[in-house]
Amino acid sequence: MSQQRRAPNTPPPAAQMMQQMVYGFWVSRCLQIMAQLGIADIIGDTPRTVEELAQASGTHAPSLRRMLRLLSGLGVMRKDEQSECWSLTELGGMLRKDNPGSVYGSLMAHGHLLSWQAWGDLVSSLKTGQPSVEKFMGDTFFGYMSTHPEDAAIFNGSMAAYQTLNAPAVVSAYDFSSAKRIMDVGGGTGTLMAHILNAHPAAAGAIFEMPHVAKEARARLSGLGLAERCEVFEGDFFQRIPPGQDVYILSQILHDWDDEKSLRILTNIREAMHADSRLLIVETVLPGDNAMHFGNLYDVAMLVLVGGQERTEAEYSALVSKAGLKVSRILPTSMPPSVVEVVPA
Repeated sequence: MSQQRRAPNTPPPAAQMMQQMVYGFWVSRCLQIMAQLGIADIIGDTPRTVEELAQASGTHAPSLRRMLRLLSGLGVMRKDEQSECWSLTELGGMLRKDNPGSVYGSLMAHGHLLSWQAWGDLVSSLKTGQPSVEKFMGDTFFGYMSTHPEDAAIFNGSMAAYQTLNAPAVVSAYDFSSAKRIMDVGGGTGTLMAHILNAHPAAAGAIFEMPHVAKEARARLSGLGLAERCEVFEGDFFQRIPPGQDVYILSQILHDWDDEKSLRILTNIREAMHADSRLLIVETVLPGDNAMHFGNLYDVAMLVLVGGQERTEAEYSALVSKAGLKVSRILPTSMPPSVVEVVPA
């Protein structure tokens, strides 16, 4: 069997596998503990000695130093040899809660015991096609979160932080200027809608959400000064969606559901659309096999957590066609999700 020639100074395959893949979860765990202990926020803009960090975080200084050394080798931390103080690199700054690009919420959510248990039992999902996390929750993901507000706050915080990065990317990638009425179906507390309305002062917005989320959305939109421009509707997108919008948006919604439930949502939107309406599906579009893509990771995460999936362009085309719709075009953004523009067939 012929072997591909490795580039000079490239570690042998076994070393690459061990260093970059087998031990990868050790690194993510260290970052999760950094977030849990608030070490990045303790440092902030002021370098600290390991003794100061240990005292503030309630840890054992010599042991903490070993973890910081590991992270410094990965470009997350930097130690000043003269002062013996540790600071954050630009990469490490992403761990701070107050950083606009913070990954703190994602680390807290995916470092949660339930997430570790779900991934630890991945084989169950591979054998059954069902989300493994339900074994540990004793309920569906969304059912469990509706009765466990503290856990829900952690996972919702992760989604909110992710949407904060996605929203400006979507607004930059798609031209909303011709739309007078725009509805974000399952739009949460209005992060994406607020970005759209601020960029297009002539547009009127609407959010369609479950009653408990709708209450939060009204309060947030009011605080942003957008209450008069954005109506909030209450309901269930599996039942009916209000008609009359120029643009409907499903942002990070369909990947939560299998094809059967996704088709129900799409069918309800098709019934609400008029002849010139557009539907924007904001999701990661998988490139297919043999390609490294963030969406492939998220696809397996959807399997173990909620039983949903990410999809390829062909899979989206096939899915929406069953609802009497067709993909018009797909616009990439600066973030992993793309904007899949869908129109009546």
